[in-house]
Amino acid sequence: MYKPSNTVYLFLAITLLCVVTTTNALRKPKAPLIYPMSSNVTNVHIVAHTHDDVGWLKTVDQYYVGLNMSIAFAGVQYTLDEVIMGLLQNANRRFIYVEIAYFMRWWNEQTPELQEDVTELVHNGQLEFINGGWCMNDEATTYYDDIIDQMTLGHQFLNQKFGVTPKIGWHIDPFGHSSAQAALFANLGFEAFFICRLDYQDDAIRLADKRMEFIWNGTQSTPQYQLFTGVLRNHYCTPSGFSFEDGDDPIQNDPTLFNYNVQQRAEEFVAMALEYASHYTTNNVLIPFGCDFAYIDANLYFKNIDKLIAYINANPQYGINVFYSTPSIYTNAVNEAGVSFSVKTDDFFPYADNEYSYWTGYFVSRPALKGYVRQTNALLHVAEQLLVTSQSEIPSVQSTYFPQVEVLRQAQGVAQHHDAVSGTEKQEVAWDYAMRLSIGQYAVYEALDSVVGQLLVGSGNQSVPSMQFCPLLNESSCPALTQLAQGTNVPVVLYNSLSWSRFEHVRLPVPTATVYVSNEYGAVSSQTTTEQDGTISLSFTAEVPPFGFASYVLSTSAPQDSEAVHAEAHATAVTAGDIVMQNAFISVSFDGKTGAIKSITNVTSGSSIAVTQEYLMYDPSTGDHSSGQCSGAYIFRPVSQTPSTYTTTDPKVTYAPGSMVSTLTRYWNANMIQTFRLYANAYYLELEETVGPISIADNKGKEVISRYTTDLHTNNLWYSDANGMEMQERELNKRYSWNYTVVQPVSGNYVPVNAITYLQDTTKNQQLTFVTDRSRSCASLSDGEIEMMLHRRTLRDDGRGVGEPMNESTQIVTTTKIVFHGINNDAQSMYRPLSLEHNHPLFPVFTTTQQSPSVWSSQYRGTYSPLALNLPAGVRVHTLQWLDGSDTSIILRLQNIYELDGQDTVDPQLITLDASTLFSTYSVTSITEMNLSATLKLSSFERLSWKTNTGTWYPNNGSLDNFTVQLTPMDVRTFIITLESSI
Repeated sequence: MYKPSNTVYLFLAITLLCVVTTTNALRKPKAPLIYPMSSNVTNVHIVAHTHDDVGWLKTVDQYYVGLNMSIAFAGVQYTLDEVIMGLLQNANRRFIYVEIAYFMRWWNEQTPELQEDVTELVHNGQLEFINGGWCMNDEATTYYDDIIDQMTLGHQFLNQKFGVTPKIGWHIDPFGHSSAQAALFANLGFEAFFICRLDYQDDAIRLADKRMEFIWNGTQSTPQYQLFTGVLRNHYCTPSGFSFEDGDDPIQNDPTLFNYNVQQRAEEFVAMALEYASHYTTNNVLIPFGCDFAYIDANLYFKNIDKLIAYINANPQYGINVFYSTPSIYTNAVNEAGVSFSVKTDDFFPYADNEYSYWTGYFVSRPALKGYVRQTNALLHVAEQLLVTSQSEIPSVQSTYFPQVEVLRQAQGVAQHHDAVSGTEKQEVAWDYAMRLSIGQYAVYEALDSVVGQLLVGSGNQSVPSMQFCPLLNESSCPALTQLAQGTNVPVVLYNSLSWSRFEHVRLPVPTATVYVSNEYGAVSSQTTTEQDGTISLSFTAEVPPFGFASYVLSTSAPQDSEAVHAEAHATAVTAGDIVMQNAFISVSFDGKTGAIKSITNVTSGSSIAVTQEYLMYDPSTGDHSSGQCSGAYIFRPVSQTPSTYTTTDPKVTYAPGSMVSTLTRYWNANMIQTFRLYANAYYLELEETVGPISIADNKGKEVISRYTTDLHTNNLWYSDANGMEMQERELNKRYSWNYTVVQPVSGNYVPVNAITYLQDTTKNQQLTFVTDRSRSCASLSDGEIEMMLHRRTLRDDGRGVGEPMNESTQIVTTTKIVFHGINNDAQSMYRPLSLEHNHPLFPVFTTTQQSPSVWSSQYRGTYSPLALNLPAGVRVHTLQWLDGSDTSIILRLQNIYELDGQDTVDPQLITLDASTLFSTYSVTSITEMNLSATLKLSSFERLSWKTNTGTWYPNNGSLDNFTVQLTPMDVRTFIITLESSI
């Protein structure tokens, strides 16, 4: 994301683009010269690299091809051409590459001869893949499913083409770092994690204390996933004065020519290297040479580095040993030094690069894109599962439909980039990301049309129905359902991508208030709710088996084979008197005049909390005070620490009580609508909010929040999840691993929330939990209070490179969150499954028929599940997908969804599962435990052990007894299994 300010020598680049290279100019790679490590001098590891953003100022295609050079002088294909040429020319050179989304494109364009040369470069260590994901993903706004998927996508490619798996995490550009990311990297088998962006206060302390390297144990649930972590000394770009592509003086080492400067330049480098090294505890220091889209003229870089290395190493008086290296070589050297490191247990959020600039705005930037990415993640898991489980009934389903699913895989992988789902890209690029996801979405629909239709038929002889999809259900748009108005019956197939049975409320937009629901057993209780604007929704409770579907038929005629249970509710205006929504589990009180929530009672425990909620807004800085720092795509900097009112106190309030669902709506205008829903037999309250477009008619940007104030005593603590995984304790104005000076009381306390946040009162044994449907941000700025940002629009750029304000002029965001009030002792066993269900909702597929519901249900499958039984409580089959290139091997990931929180007395801490009994339609014939990306046998590698200030840490790789798997809290274990159809 960072761009140096030096002027690029365009004539060099133009010359480069005019050069035609052929494989005849290349020579076969030789084994590189290994400079021996020295214990007496400082070993300077020069790491040549390019940081290739997978979209940001330009789209991913434009960056690769080299279009729009006036926007950003970058063409990844030329960089890779030149780097490979440079490596082949000199066996002593090394280079690392990270973003496989680009490398795969380039690889597929090369001749077999050049591919062979590149393979040799990889095997002899000159070209090393570091990180190796599809992109370098963001760490604040990414869901853990997506992180795992995009890393697997990249690693599988590298394993297939080169037989290698990266061993180092290299996240030198994300804007803050999460504990879950470190744990997932350790689960991949990584030996180390290199990062760059630290809070300016934290960075200064670490530099002074020589704590730039440490062991990161960010999760108490999976301590086996600790990871050596190193922080780069001074950003990830080439040190000042040596960025040869950007106009810094080249090395002139020929004394017969004018401008001879090698000694001067060497001494400048040595002074810089020794300053870098003074902040680290061993005699090794890593110095990156490269930056954003660097090495488009690789010869210019390599040739000058060669001269620098040769001269310094020929002059031992400098006391340093300089050589081309990689992060893995550096890690091994540090490990061999045998020094002891401190242990870090928290994360690196929020991040600030100076006292006025907290990068907490991007937690919410482009909330519509964030929601879309979460939706397509759920769709991808549906498709991956069905390609596996349907194979026993639909021959060749995997080979037939894999290409469609691969389109969404790759689009989803690109969207995890730290300038994609983060919302920090240019508007044109945001549209490009969304378009790619849409193309992938509809490609998957093509596959699911056939697969779901054939599974509905089963072994019958009837015709395969044509299926329809409704991606705009959240906008009350579904063409299939509109046909109910013409008397056409609409079967809906609800797929459950989770590995437990779900009894879940389904809500669908319908064109008429008289709609009946039935399944293979007869009538199903249902309700329609008519709002005052005439929109109608149908609600019913569906029972759907794990990893399978249940089908229901919607009809405007009452079923004849049983009594139809159908109710109607109509929203009416409310002007006075309290409103109480209540079922057997929860009671919620509202003010009848304003519709404002007043209290929530857990009927089961009898505990109650007073709660108020309001919509407020922060006025974003436009740079007209203090430092001149603006709020923008990255940075949240409010003008005042006290927000102002965003909505009036007198909205139009309607209430529609019903037997299946009761609905209270607060309507201010088309740009601000709040709807509460309480379903029968639900232990939570559903809250839907429509926000936007944010008006700037007053020429002011706005950062809109929802604030909840309760009577809980929280000791200024609150909790937010790390990428959907373990909860992180947060304390107002506090950093647990360094002394924090409060400068920005609001933005300095905002943290990311991917899926879950809560307040907790340990004295009352009460907890108020919120489950979100996309990434956003939260903060607790007063005791018993929590606020979440919903949407933002700024009118200035924040100066961090994107060059545009965060000014989405048309975005309407409809977001749904779950509000749950319970006691601490069983809260996790409630909110963990609920969060997964909320982020992996039942997936509806529609068709139409003129047959009666009973006839249709008698001809087509009512339910389908490939699992032999419900799995033990707390187990999630996280992944079920074909291993690329195989028609018998499957990647299976199993997760214990609960964390080790020390409070919940209900959730299981250790779960045992026999994997051979998972499926009813398959026999599991073999099982092999792998690393997280399924590219390395767990038994084939050993991670390094490290000395810490608490003793020596030895990694634990788990155990597998035949088919029996044990899952400790929050662990994700990965296996390759072979299946044999039992049908």
